[in-house]
Amino acid sequence: MTTAHPADPAVRPDLAVRRFVLVAVWLPVALVAIGAAVQLVLLPQMPPTIAVHWNATGEADRFAPAWIQPLMTVAFGLGLPLLLALTSLAALRRGDRGSTYRLLGATAAALSALVAVGFTWTFAMQAGSAETAGAATVWAALIAAFAAAGVVGMAAWFAQPRQEAPDAAPRPATPLPIGANERVLWIRSTSMVPGAAIAIVAAVLAIGAAAAVAWVTGADPILVAFLGGLAALLLVFAATTLAFRVRVDSAGLHVTSVLGIPRFHVPLADIASAARVEVAPVAEFGGWGLRLGTERRFGVVLRAGEAIEVVRRNGRRFVVTVDDAETGAALLEALVERAAARS
Repeated sequence: MTTAHPADPAVRPDLAVRRFVLVAVWLPVALVAIGAAVQLVLLPQMPPTIAVHWNATGEADRFAPAWIQPLMTVAFGLGLPLLLALTSLAALRRGDRGSTYRLLGATAAALSALVAVGFTWTFAMQAGSAETAGAATVWAALIAAFAAAGVVGMAAWFAQPRQEAPDAAPRPATPLPIGANERVLWIRSTSMVPGAAIAIVAAVLAIGAAAAVAWVTGADPILVAFLGGLAALLLVFAATTLAFRVRVDSAGLHVTSVLGIPRFHVPLADIASAARVEVAPVAEFGGWGLRLGTERRFGVVLRAGEAIEVVRRNGRRFVVTVDDAETGAALLEALVERAAARS
């Protein structure tokens, strides 16, 4: 008789979810709450203005009212960790598994530790100072913050059970019935989710404005060139990745930006199978756009939800989020089946 390990997801299907919530939600809340509480206790001892930024030599170069630091600790210490957690939980609860989710849980915990320790240390080292200019250098705080992030991240990783994806390859779609000589075509358009598109456009405008201000105020030419180049790069990225056309025909799967580039083509002869899958962009690909994922996946990931996933004959997988993915995948399966029957 075989005895299953108690941490086996097959025996405790909710264990991965509960441990993920523990390290990605409750641990960040606890760490940030402790850090913010310490800062509030020290607040009466702080000068009215404190150092909040240090240059490359470790010397303070930006300052703000002391009461801002506890607020920033909560905002930065919980903002990104909770975003990672909340965008992953839905997929975990529906049964998705894999090392990506375990890594995201550990990352959320590590980020909260980094912020809580770093912000609290830099706050505490200025307590009792009569003048902000006398604030100590930041190196000890940085070392402590990164060390805490490393320790907490590793602990959070090992606190979660090993998460094996139940199906490494998706189940192929049921082929559509098509005639031996019938010509078929399936076309859809897909665009980036509005929130992500707005964020990209806002980033382009913000960096472009920063470059313009730097140029007008006579800033270092290297800084102006860097900001200008970054704004141009983001503009190209936005223009070429906000919307795509997806086409299935006898030549295979074609995914092309509305501007013509970039374009991706998976030939019919290279397709082992096609399926409709559900995609969680942050959890599975780390975000939106042209993304690399685990398990040899590459995706044109513009939103959450249904997508066509093609498994190539070499095992690599191509994903594109698009409406009516079931029909597109079923047509690809039919075309692959017909091509095999002809050979």
